[in-house]
Amino acid sequence: MMSEALPWKPPSSADVEALPVGHWWDAVRVAATVGDHALKLLGDATGAVIQDSYTTLYWLIAVGGAKSWHLRQVHVLTKIADEDHYLGVPPVHWTTGPGTHWRVPLGRDRFLTDTRALWDALAEAVRTELRPVPEGRQLCYRCQLPTDEPIPLTVEHSGSVASPTVYACPRHAPHHRQERS
Repeated sequence: MMSEALPWKPPSSADVEALPVGHWWDAVRVAATVGDHALKLLGDATGAVIQDSYTTLYWLIAVGGAKSWHLRQVHVLTKIADEDHYLGVPPVHWTTGPGTHWRVPLGRDRFLTDTRALWDALAEAVRTELRPVPEGRQLCYRCQLPTDEPIPLTVEHSGSVASPTVYACPRHAPHHRQERS
């Protein structure tokens, strides 16, 4: 059985199970646009990856391997002092959506992702996908709420005069790309 080779037992239930981060592994939560690009860059070097129903990706990494990371749209989930954090982990056989599933299946030879390789891939994906950091908070074009992590989408031009750049929050940026396709 696969769980014998792992330091923890993956859920065998019929549903997603909330498991504590910081015990067997930490997790790195990444927005879909950046995560998809990082997956391509990592190729076979990636470990197991969970995708939730919002298309957010979660890499499992060694405990304490990424505490000082600071990248846009990248959040490290770990145990902090007296706070417990949990990650929804699907059963091993859930390898397709919709809903939470293993985007990159968990296996004996595919468990944790090397933190250095993941950092390099995510840093490159952030540079490529999110472009330069806009100054200050911006309004999301869709929800019209201010966001501290604005994603520049397009620069609209009207005649010979450039209009302001259109921004989205991390939640709505993928929708903009789908609407424009």
